[in-house]
Amino acid sequence: MAKPPVSYGSAVKLTPSATPEPPKAGPDQAPPVEAAVRVETAPASQAAPTRRRPMESRSDPTVLYLHPDGKYELKRYALALGPKVKVHDLIMEAVEEWAFRHGITAPFRVPSEKPRRAL
Repeated sequence: MAKPPVSYGSAVKLTPSATPEPPKAGPDQAPPVEAAVRVETAPASQAAPTRRRPMESRSDPTVLYLHPDGKYELKRYALALGPKVKVHDLIMEAVEEWAFRHGITAPFRVPSEKPRRAL
């Protein structure tokens, strides 16, 4: 059996195969469990474009590992401030405050294309 390629590209569609037929099970063999699957790749021109939010395409995602207890308390603090307060905003405010205290003047927030709603 041929080994499948490592990458199928950006558009892969798995469909049940009409051919080839799985071999018939003999009296001493168990019937096959899974049906055969054929891999079809769509042409690049027909592939659906990947949609990203504008802010995601202009920002650089960063991973932050927090202790679960600290994250829990941060969530509780955000909820105490109001239902519209997000943990992300609290972390961004902390980073901006730290940067200001250390003389870093670069912007950390990517401005939104839409105006912010008043809380």
